Amino acid sequence: MSTSKPKETLSVKELPSVFAFLDHRIFLREWFEAKKILTPSYSYRVFARKAGFASHAFLSEVMQGRRNLSEDSVEKFLKALALVGPAAYYFRLLVHYGQESNLSRREDLLSELVRSQAGQAIGRVGRKQEAYYSHWIHAVVRELAVQLEDPTAERIASRLAPAATPEEVAQSLELLESLELLVPKEKGGWDYGVSARLTPGDVPAQILRTLKRQYFLMVQDRIASGSDPDIHASSVILSVSKTRMCRIREILDRTRREILAETASDEDPTERVALVNFQLVPLTRSLFSQE
Repeated sequence: MSTSKPKETLSVKELPSVFAFLDHRIFLREWFEAKKILTPSYSYRVFARKAGFASHAFLSEVMQGRRNLSEDSVEKFLKALALVGPAAYYFRLLVHYGQESNLSRREDLLSELVRSQAGQAIGRVGRKQEAYYSHWIHAVVRELAVQLEDPTAERIASRLAPAATPEEVAQSLELLESLELLVPKEKGGWDYGVSARLTPGDVPAQILRTLKRQYFLMVQDRIASGSDPDIHASSVILSVSKTRMCRIREILDRTRREILAETASDEDPTERVALVNFQLVPLTRSLFSQE
Protein backbone atom coordinates (compact mmCIF):
# COMPACT_ATOMS: atom_id res chain seq x y z
CA MET A 1 0.00 0.00 0.00
CA SER A 2 1.26 3.44 -0.86
CA THR A 3 2.43 5.52 2.08
CA SER A 4 1.23 8.75 0.52
CA LYS A 5 -1.33 10.13 -1.86
CA PRO A 6 -0.65 12.08 -5.06
CA LYS A 7 -0.51 15.82 -4.50
CA GLU A 8 -3.48 16.49 -6.71
CA THR A 9 -5.77 14.63 -4.34
CA LEU A 10 -5.13 17.30 -1.71
CA SER A 11 -7.69 19.52 -3.40
CA VAL A 12 -10.53 17.20 -2.36
CA LYS A 13 -12.96 18.16 0.39
CA GLU A 14 -11.63 15.95 3.16
CA LEU A 15 -8.51 15.26 5.16
CA PRO A 16 -6.40 12.20 4.33
CA SER A 17 -7.18 9.00 6.23
CA VAL A 18 -4.48 7.90 8.63
CA PHE A 19 -5.11 4.27 7.57
CA ALA A 20 -3.64 5.03 4.12
CA PHE A 21 -0.14 5.63 5.57
CA LEU A 22 2.76 3.60 6.88
CA ASP A 23 4.84 6.65 7.87
CA HIS A 24 3.50 9.04 10.50
CA ARG A 25 5.64 11.93 9.28
CA ILE A 26 4.27 11.69 5.73
CA PHE A 27 0.76 11.48 7.16
CA LEU A 28 1.35 14.61 9.24
CA ARG A 29 2.74 16.52 6.26
CA GLU A 30 -0.17 15.63 4.00
CA TRP A 31 -2.70 16.18 6.77
CA PHE A 32 -1.30 19.67 7.42
CA GLU A 33 -1.20 20.56 3.71
CA ALA A 34 -4.80 19.37 3.27
CA LYS A 35 -5.87 21.27 6.38
CA LYS A 36 -4.31 24.46 4.95
CA ILE A 37 -6.30 24.01 1.73
CA LEU A 38 -9.54 23.42 3.64
CA THR A 39 -8.84 26.21 6.16
CA PRO A 40 -6.37 28.76 4.71
CA SER A 41 -5.92 30.44 8.10
CA TYR A 42 -4.71 27.20 9.70
CA SER A 43 -1.09 27.32 10.88
CA TYR A 44 1.54 25.62 13.03
CA ARG A 45 0.58 28.03 15.77
CA VAL A 46 -3.08 26.94 15.64
CA PHE A 47 -2.05 23.27 15.77
CA ALA A 48 0.23 23.94 18.76
CA ARG A 49 -2.56 25.73 20.60
CA LYS A 50 -5.03 22.89 20.01
CA ALA A 51 -2.46 20.29 21.05
CA GLY A 52 -1.23 22.22 24.07
CA PHE A 53 2.39 22.78 22.97
CA ALA A 54 4.34 25.89 23.93
CA SER A 55 6.43 25.75 20.73
CA HIS A 56 4.55 26.40 17.50
CA ALA A 57 7.46 24.84 15.56
CA PHE A 58 7.11 21.38 17.14
CA LEU A 59 4.82 19.95 14.43
CA SER A 60 7.20 21.15 11.69
CA GLU A 61 10.19 19.58 13.45
CA VAL A 62 8.38 16.25 13.80
CA MET A 63 7.34 16.26 10.13
CA GLN A 64 10.92 16.95 9.06
CA GLY A 65 12.32 14.15 11.26
CA ARG A 66 14.21 16.42 13.64
CA ARG A 67 12.04 15.52 16.65
CA ASN A 68 10.39 12.33 17.86
CA LEU A 69 7.08 11.99 19.66
CA SER A 70 6.86 10.89 23.28
CA GLU A 71 3.83 9.04 24.62
CA ASP A 72 2.54 12.31 26.05
CA SER A 73 3.13 14.14 22.76
CA VAL A 74 1.25 11.44 20.83
CA GLU A 75 -1.82 12.00 22.99
CA LYS A 76 -1.62 15.75 22.38
CA PHE A 77 -1.29 15.16 18.63
CA LEU A 78 -4.38 12.96 18.69
CA LYS A 79 -6.33 15.82 20.24
CA ALA A 80 -5.20 18.31 17.59
CA LEU A 81 -5.72 15.82 14.75
CA ALA A 82 -9.17 14.91 16.11
CA LEU A 83 -8.40 11.19 15.87
CA VAL A 84 -10.41 8.86 18.09
CA GLY A 85 -11.20 5.15 18.34
CA PRO A 86 -9.52 2.87 15.76
CA ALA A 87 -7.91 5.88 14.02
CA ALA A 88 -6.25 6.97 17.27
CA TYR A 89 -5.04 3.41 17.91
CA TYR A 90 -3.62 3.24 14.39
CA PHE A 91 -1.79 6.56 14.77
CA ARG A 92 -0.17 5.37 18.01
CA LEU A 93 0.99 2.21 16.21
CA LEU A 94 2.24 4.30 13.30
CA VAL A 95 4.40 6.46 15.58
CA HIS A 96 5.80 3.45 17.43
CA TYR A 97 6.60 1.77 14.11
CA GLY A 98 8.32 4.87 12.75
CA GLN A 99 10.43 5.42 15.85
CA GLU A 100 11.26 1.77 16.67
CA SER A 101 14.88 0.73 15.98
CA ASN A 102 14.58 -2.98 16.83
CA LEU A 103 13.98 -4.87 13.56
CA SER A 104 12.01 -7.69 15.15
CA ARG A 105 9.75 -5.27 16.95
CA ARG A 106 9.29 -3.25 13.76
CA GLU A 107 8.11 -6.39 11.95
CA ASP A 108 5.54 -7.04 14.68
CA LEU A 109 4.33 -3.44 14.52
CA LEU A 110 4.10 -3.59 10.73
CA SER A 111 1.98 -6.74 10.92
CA GLU A 112 -0.33 -5.00 13.39
CA LEU A 113 -0.58 -1.97 11.09
CA VAL A 114 -1.53 -4.17 8.14
CA ARG A 115 -4.18 -5.94 10.24
CA SER A 116 -5.58 -2.58 11.32
CA GLN A 117 -5.69 -1.42 7.70
CA ALA A 118 -7.53 -4.59 6.73
CA GLY A 119 -10.02 -3.98 9.51
CA GLN A 120 -11.07 -0.73 7.83
CA ALA A 121 -12.30 -2.73 4.83
CA ILE A 122 -15.15 -4.12 6.94
CA GLY A 123 -18.54 -3.07 5.56
CA ARG A 124 -21.56 -2.08 7.66
CA VAL A 125 -24.91 -3.68 6.92
CA GLY A 126 -27.66 -1.08 7.14
CA ARG A 127 -31.43 -1.19 7.59
CA LYS A 128 -32.04 -1.65 3.85
CA GLN A 129 -30.05 -4.90 4.01
CA GLU A 130 -31.33 -6.12 7.38
CA ALA A 131 -32.77 -9.28 5.80
CA TYR A 132 -29.17 -10.53 5.68
CA TYR A 133 -29.44 -11.05 9.44
CA SER A 134 -32.84 -12.74 9.32
CA HIS A 135 -31.33 -16.26 9.28
CA TRP A 136 -27.92 -17.83 9.91
CA ILE A 137 -27.83 -19.42 6.46
CA HIS A 138 -27.24 -16.18 4.57
CA ALA A 139 -23.81 -15.42 6.02
CA VAL A 140 -22.59 -18.99 5.47
CA VAL A 141 -23.96 -19.21 1.92
CA ARG A 142 -22.29 -15.89 1.10
CA GLU A 143 -18.89 -17.19 2.16
CA LEU A 144 -19.22 -20.52 0.35
CA ALA A 145 -20.55 -18.87 -2.82
CA VAL A 146 -17.34 -16.85 -3.09
CA GLN A 147 -14.91 -19.57 -2.00
CA LEU A 148 -16.16 -22.58 -4.01
CA GLU A 149 -15.09 -22.98 -7.63
CA ASP A 150 -18.52 -24.22 -8.75
CA PRO A 151 -20.95 -22.60 -6.28
CA THR A 152 -24.23 -24.19 -7.35
CA ALA A 153 -27.03 -24.36 -4.78
CA GLU A 154 -26.61 -28.14 -4.64
CA ARG A 155 -22.88 -27.98 -4.01
CA ILE A 156 -23.19 -25.28 -1.36
CA ALA A 157 -25.96 -27.26 0.39
CA SER A 158 -23.74 -30.35 0.47
CA ARG A 159 -21.11 -28.45 2.48
CA LEU A 160 -23.40 -27.01 5.14
CA ALA A 161 -23.52 -28.20 8.74
CA PRO A 162 -26.21 -27.88 10.01
CA ALA A 163 -27.88 -29.11 6.86
CA ALA A 164 -29.97 -27.04 4.45
CA THR A 165 -31.72 -27.96 1.21
CA PRO A 166 -30.62 -26.75 -2.25
CA GLU A 167 -33.91 -24.84 -2.43
CA GLU A 168 -33.09 -22.95 0.78
CA VAL A 169 -29.61 -22.17 -0.55
CA ALA A 170 -31.03 -20.94 -3.87
CA GLN A 171 -33.40 -18.61 -2.02
CA SER A 172 -30.49 -17.32 0.04
CA LEU A 173 -28.39 -16.65 -3.08
CA GLU A 174 -31.30 -14.75 -4.62
CA LEU A 175 -31.65 -12.62 -1.49
CA LEU A 176 -27.92 -11.92 -1.23
CA GLU A 177 -27.80 -10.77 -4.85
CA SER A 178 -30.84 -8.52 -4.38
CA LEU A 179 -29.15 -6.94 -1.33
CA GLU A 180 -25.94 -6.48 -3.38
CA LEU A 181 -24.01 -8.52 -0.82
CA LEU A 182 -23.12 -10.94 -3.63
CA VAL A 183 -22.40 -9.89 -7.20
CA PRO A 184 -22.06 -12.34 -10.14
CA LYS A 185 -18.70 -12.61 -11.89
CA GLU A 186 -18.50 -12.26 -15.66
CA LYS A 187 -17.12 -15.80 -16.06
CA GLY A 188 -19.44 -17.40 -13.54
CA GLY A 189 -19.43 -17.69 -9.80
CA TRP A 190 -19.81 -14.97 -7.22
CA ASP A 191 -17.84 -12.19 -5.59
CA TYR A 192 -18.45 -10.19 -2.42
CA GLY A 193 -20.56 -7.07 -2.85
CA VAL A 194 -19.73 -4.07 -0.68
CA SER A 195 -17.02 -5.77 1.37
CA ALA A 196 -15.64 -9.20 2.22
CA ARG A 197 -16.22 -8.69 5.95
CA LEU A 198 -19.48 -7.33 7.33
CA THR A 199 -20.67 -5.95 10.66
CA PRO A 200 -24.14 -4.70 11.70
CA GLY A 201 -24.97 -1.03 11.20
CA ASP A 202 -28.40 0.40 12.04
CA VAL A 203 -30.05 -3.03 12.06
CA PRO A 204 -32.96 -3.36 14.55
CA ALA A 205 -31.86 -4.97 17.81
CA GLN A 206 -34.67 -7.55 17.73
CA ILE A 207 -33.42 -8.96 14.42
CA LEU A 208 -29.91 -9.31 15.81
CA ARG A 209 -31.19 -10.92 19.03
CA THR A 210 -33.10 -13.52 17.00
CA LEU A 211 -30.00 -14.27 14.92
CA LYS A 212 -27.80 -14.60 17.99
CA ARG A 213 -30.29 -17.06 19.48
CA GLN A 214 -29.94 -19.14 16.29
CA TYR A 215 -26.16 -19.02 16.69
CA PHE A 216 -26.35 -20.17 20.32
CA LEU A 217 -28.61 -23.10 19.42
CA MET A 218 -26.26 -24.10 16.59
CA VAL A 219 -23.28 -24.08 18.94
CA GLN A 220 -25.21 -26.09 21.52
CA ASP A 221 -26.04 -28.76 18.95
CA ARG A 222 -22.49 -28.96 17.59
CA ILE A 223 -20.90 -29.18 21.04
CA ALA A 224 -23.40 -31.89 22.06
CA SER A 225 -22.56 -33.95 18.99
CA GLY A 226 -18.84 -33.98 19.81
CA SER A 227 -18.17 -34.79 16.17
CA ASP A 228 -15.74 -32.02 15.18
CA PRO A 229 -12.26 -31.77 16.77
CA ASP A 230 -11.95 -28.17 15.53
CA ILE A 231 -14.71 -26.99 17.87
CA HIS A 232 -13.23 -24.99 20.72
CA ALA A 233 -15.33 -23.75 23.62
CA SER A 234 -14.09 -22.20 26.85
CA SER A 235 -15.97 -20.56 29.70
CA VAL A 236 -15.29 -18.96 33.06
CA ILE A 237 -17.52 -17.85 35.91
CA LEU A 238 -16.15 -15.04 38.07
CA SER A 239 -17.14 -12.16 40.31
CA VAL A 240 -16.73 -8.78 38.66
CA SER A 241 -17.35 -5.09 39.40
CA LYS A 242 -19.53 -2.89 37.19
CA THR A 243 -16.42 -1.09 35.94
CA ARG A 244 -14.70 -4.31 34.96
CA MET A 245 -17.92 -5.58 33.37
CA CYS A 246 -17.78 -2.63 30.96
CA ARG A 247 -14.09 -3.29 30.38
CA ILE A 248 -14.77 -6.95 29.50
CA ARG A 249 -17.35 -5.84 26.93
CA GLU A 250 -14.76 -3.52 25.38
CA ILE A 251 -12.25 -6.39 25.23
CA LEU A 252 -14.77 -8.67 23.52
CA ASP A 253 -15.72 -5.96 20.99
CA ARG A 254 -12.06 -5.27 20.23
CA THR A 255 -11.31 -8.97 19.89
CA ARG A 256 -14.17 -9.35 17.41
CA ARG A 257 -12.76 -6.51 15.29
CA GLU A 258 -9.26 -7.99 15.49
CA ILE A 259 -10.51 -11.39 14.29
CA LEU A 260 -12.29 -9.72 11.37
CA ALA A 261 -9.07 -7.90 10.50
CA GLU A 262 -6.99 -11.09 10.85
CA THR A 263 -9.18 -12.99 8.40
CA ALA A 264 -9.42 -10.00 6.04
CA SER A 265 -5.62 -10.04 5.71
CA ASP A 266 -5.33 -13.86 5.52
CA GLU A 267 -3.51 -14.85 2.32
CA ASP A 268 -3.75 -18.63 2.84
CA PRO A 269 -6.43 -20.65 1.01
CA THR A 270 -9.81 -20.72 2.78
CA GLU A 271 -10.65 -24.18 4.14
CA ARG A 272 -13.75 -23.73 6.28
CA VAL A 273 -16.47 -21.26 7.26
CA ALA A 274 -16.56 -20.83 11.04
CA LEU A 275 -18.80 -19.22 13.64
CA VAL A 276 -17.02 -17.43 16.49
CA ASN A 277 -19.25 -16.47 19.43
CA PHE A 278 -18.56 -13.96 22.19
CA GLN A 279 -20.83 -13.92 25.23
CA LEU A 280 -20.87 -12.00 28.46
CA VAL A 281 -23.88 -13.19 30.47
CA PRO A 282 -24.65 -11.95 34.01
CA LEU A 283 -25.80 -14.93 36.11
CA THR A 284 -26.94 -12.96 39.17
CA ARG A 285 -28.58 -9.70 40.03
CA SER A 286 -26.38 -6.98 41.51
CA LEU A 287 -25.22 -7.87 45.02
CA PHE A 288 -25.96 -4.26 46.00
CA SER A 289 -29.57 -4.26 44.79
CA GLN A 290 -32.48 -4.43 47.24
CA GLU A 291 -33.98 -7.86 47.82
